[in-house]
Amino acid sequence: MKPPRFLLAVDLDGTLLRDDKTVADVDAHAIRTAHAHGIAVTIATGRLTTGALPTARALGLTMPLICADGGLLVDCASGAALERRSIATAHARGALAVLEAQGLVPFVFLADAIHCDAAGERYRALVDTWSRELVVHAHLGEAEAWKQPEGVAVTVGVGPRENVERASADLRRDHAATLDTVHFGMGGLSTWAVRSLPRGCNKGDMLARLAARLDVPRERVAAVGDWLNDLGMFQYARRSFAMGQAPEVVLRAATDRVRSTSATGGGVAEAIAALRASPEG
Repeated sequence: MKPPRFLLAVDLDGTLLRDDKTVADVDAHAIRTAHAHGIAVTIATGRLTTGALPTARALGLTMPLICADGGLLVDCASGAALERRSIATAHARGALAVLEAQGLVPFVFLADAIHCDAAGERYRALVDTWSRELVVHAHLGEAEAWKQPEGVAVTVGVGPRENVERASADLRRDHAATLDTVHFGMGGLSTWAVRSLPRGCNKGDMLARLAARLDVPRERVAAVGDWLNDLGMFQYARRSFAMGQAPEVVLRAATDRVRSTSATGGGVAEAIAALRASPEG
């Protein structure tokens, strides 16, 4: 099969999905017609498989999806993991011990569901951005259901900012050899989260692996996104498009800035139009 002319990786939240979690008609049309112009479109998201597949299938995508911030490459038709980067169960348990020691509510993300204990239910509205499949246990650390041979995609702790900052510092000090850890505010200034991924895991690394699968050279890979977790694929892709509302560090990292924002939608359509008009097209 002839490789596509371009491979375009599209972030979900804040990029393809607007603030109200809908896809603008102009973006949906651009994606559905991209194939006719030699542009293969995939989704690259921090969401888990179950959080990404509904949108991908509604748009008729067929390319493998990049989920869990590069931890998973997922077959769009079956939902099966084609490739994965995982946190070993022993290391995940170590991360959970840090989160609990700092008084945070812990979560474990697998490919298809989020696992937590009863305290996690009060944060359901926050974590369902990643997946609406929430499995509640009496005590997360003792539960066996999430301890799979393939390991864990992500660990997350949620709570007050000062607790999150302490947990983040502990994880980066004691677990840097196996985990990449960041912390951020979510759902307002009062609630923060600390998230750990497998060491070296990012969207850009998995985008490179997908491009190799499709035999698309790096100079024909593009990406569109809006946030810090998109920087890895901006670094890899030869052309990168930052949404209008992206923070300055993301805008500076991109080769192009689109006019559209997450309020209006249309940024993906702008990126596809630019690829179609490029000399390489």
